[in-house]
Amino acid sequence: MKRLVSSPVDPRWLIPEGWEAVLSAELAYRLGDWLLRLWQIQLNQHPPDEPSAPQHAHPRHQLLYYPRGEGQLTTGNRRHQVTAGSVFLLPAGCRHRFDGRAEGGTTCFALEFSLESATPSVSTSPAGEPSEAAILLSLVHTGRARPFLIQPQDQERLDRCIEELVRENERRETGFTTLIQARLLEFVGLCLRATQRAEGFRQHFRHTEWRHRLVADRALALIREESARQPELTLAEAGRRCAASPNHLNRILKKETGQTFHQALLRRRLEVARALLEEGRINCTEAALEAGFNDSNYFSRAFRKLFGHRPSDLARNG
Repeated sequence: MKRLVSSPVDPRWLIPEGWEAVLSAELAYRLGDWLLRLWQIQLNQHPPDEPSAPQHAHPRHQLLYYPRGEGQLTTGNRRHQVTAGSVFLLPAGCRHRFDGRAEGGTTCFALEFSLESATPSVSTSPAGEPSEAAILLSLVHTGRARPFLIQPQDQERLDRCIEELVRENERRETGFTTLIQARLLEFVGLCLRATQRAEGFRQHFRHTEWRHRLVADRALALIREESARQPELTLAEAGRRCAASPNHLNRILKKETGQTFHQALLRRRLEVARALLEEGRINCTEAALEAGFNDSNYFSRAFRKLFGHRPSDLARNG
């Protein structure tokens, strides 16, 4: 790992020179029905005498792999022991801090990524094992981030992959960017395979918390995108598109958000109508129609119940 320079993200981090240029182009990989986007890559060297950075968070998920060293990773109020061979997935927005303890320093390979999909599929592979997307989703939608210590043979494969990434970046021969991008996808695949084999993953994957969060997120996205459409979005249709029965979807939404499907849909329509009225361009009837209501009296009653005043108090005259 030669020609280390300060990272543009944090000058206390040292990374191979030119590393940040690899992601100058958008990187996106298909994982079944899901799209994996890589946004940032860092090979961080934490010196043994480095002062602890304050807790911070990233806008996207992070995959952290520690090939060397040891220390403590704090997420919120929880502390996790990290050693060589630890894999850690941090959900977006998770506040964290690393404190190194190794005499020779600690190395962390970090990928910042996001997952996008049109469906909430968490299918298995043809062999009946969890798919790559399902493994990632189970790790980033959990309420509690946790490390997994991978097996030595898996650690060797990941270390070789990182060595190839660094070597290509140092040589910078023709095609090095393409080869690095291919190696990054290989690294993600090897990391997911290793995590699946790690102790404790099977128990983690069986929990329903992350699946429920995923279904709720998809249902809320449908409501945001299609609340005003005609014919209106129904609970039955939302259930089909979220791979859940109507009753099960309602139970999940109630648990995750405190609202049923119809309560969430009504609130979204009323919020859209209020925003339209606050712009002052249209009257109450027009705002109700644009927000998805076909009964102006019902709209007025529901609006007053939620916001404590009549929609006409916001509407323009006319």
